[in-house]
Amino acid sequence: MSSSERKIPDPEVECFSGLFRVRIAGAVLSGVLGILSFPIFGRPYQLDLLIFLVLFPLLLAAQGVGKKRGALLGGICGMTFVGVSFTWVWHAINEFTAMGLLLSLLVYLLWVLYEAVPWVLMGLALGRCRSSLQVLLVLPLWIGLEHYYPRLWPWHLGGALYGRDWFLQCVDILGTSGLSALVFLTSATVAGLVRWRRSVEAFPRWRVVASGVLLLACCVYGPLRLDSIRNVQAGGEGDRIEVGFVQGFLNPGERREAGAPIYVARTRELLGQHPGVGLVLWPEGVDGVPLDLGSEGQRWRLHPENRETGKRFIRDDFEVPLVFGGAGVTFTPGDRGGLVIKDSYNISIYLSADGEEGIYRKNHPVPFGESVPGLELLPESWRKALPNIGTLSLGEDNPLMTLGESGFRFRNLICYEAVLPEYVRQSALGSDFLVNLTEDYWYGNTAHIPQHRSVFILRAVESRIPMLRCTNVGPSGIVDIAGEFHGGRAIWEADSFIESFIPGRAESIYSRWGHWFPLLCLLLGVLLLGSAKRGLASSQSPGTPEG
Repeated sequence: MSSSERKIPDPEVECFSGLFRVRIAGAVLSGVLGILSFPIFGRPYQLDLLIFLVLFPLLLAAQGVGKKRGALLGGICGMTFVGVSFTWVWHAINEFTAMGLLLSLLVYLLWVLYEAVPWVLMGLALGRCRSSLQVLLVLPLWIGLEHYYPRLWPWHLGGALYGRDWFLQCVDILGTSGLSALVFLTSATVAGLVRWRRSVEAFPRWRVVASGVLLLACCVYGPLRLDSIRNVQAGGEGDRIEVGFVQGFLNPGERREAGAPIYVARTRELLGQHPGVGLVLWPEGVDGVPLDLGSEGQRWRLHPENRETGKRFIRDDFEVPLVFGGAGVTFTPGDRGGLVIKDSYNISIYLSADGEEGIYRKNHPVPFGESVPGLELLPESWRKALPNIGTLSLGEDNPLMTLGESGFRFRNLICYEAVLPEYVRQSALGSDFLVNLTEDYWYGNTAHIPQHRSVFILRAVESRIPMLRCTNVGPSGIVDIAGEFHGGRAIWEADSFIESFIPGRAESIYSRWGHWFPLLCLLLGVLLLGSAKRGLASSQSPGTPEG
């Protein structure tokens, strides 16, 4: 028996021995490294580069331990990472549903188990690997699962590098999945080096070379691409537009009672100080009185302030293009001759100086917030016990809107839609900029705020399009095509300010070809996982060069 074969653990013998407890510690360590590298700790404390090491303890722990124990280790890693990094989901469940802390915690833990499934599958695949070189066969499977697994909040491990300018520029080639692939490769290389130092395997020269070349390529492409993008921006300097942001910081009760009038007053004050503004943005859901979307010419008839035909009270105080969030309904005749609501929509409304220019009905709801699969199957008593939970109707398109005489065109994204990679890419086509209105009050002053902003930056660079973001709790502002954030720094407080941007997209490989890379990885990963047989290839001995 070769020395390398003697190193392979027997899962049945190892079981819950001291060695397996060490492996559990390794899986937990990977989860902790992920927590430290993500936005809440990563950028503020310069820990984001830990992401390059995030998987190597798990790779060492799970390699070759068998499918069941590999799956268990992967699950432990995933639950550690997700359970701590996304605690704001628990906060949101409790705030939005009013179920109480304990029941909300139970629902949150069930969600964490669901989110850990890709990690379980990765651990299962790692458990079948007899050498760290075979671990590379798991790379495409992870990239595919990471991108396509239906998560509540889409994210990529490589997204932790959103604050590193050179790495950030690279996402316009393969999307953020490209950075995740680099993260996996560097972790696999470090794991290979550790096993080499233990005299378990040969020196992983090809992985070292590949990791070094790709890291160097990012450090070359990043600054060159950044310079070219800034040249594009300089060429459009004459088209710069000033935007007014009104960040109200109103709780749901304040917003329902007097949201729109408060915003009108603050906007009047802002425009008095800055008369050259070309666009004003308010957050999602500012106007609690719905528009009657089924009544052409009388959409504003439900507003008590609508004193004159054709007048809109929101327009009474200023004549600047405005995009703001509201609600829309359609009615159907009821049993007793009255009207009952047929459909309810989350909408954004665009008003120009000449009147209503367009309404966008949200296409992608927040799962279990705005759309609950199978809710109608629950007993009516259960539904009444959860009054804040409902299912909104959805729009079917995202119309282009034109900004006044400038001729620049934009599309709207409401809240959660701005983190969806493919929807942002499709919305960017034919647009000069995107407008995102957000209500983040439900998530509290938690890690959700920096995480949401980080994903927003990644989406802007992938599609190389300016993205304007107005949120109720902050930070509101603009991400330009270079990925730089310009705007307010106020978080969890009211803020009104002016920021300018240059409209217009820049072409990118990603915006043209989309998600071909994670799709190819998913197909390749499933193929490799299905065709690989444990023990088909023997592990490398210390004296055998890596192939």
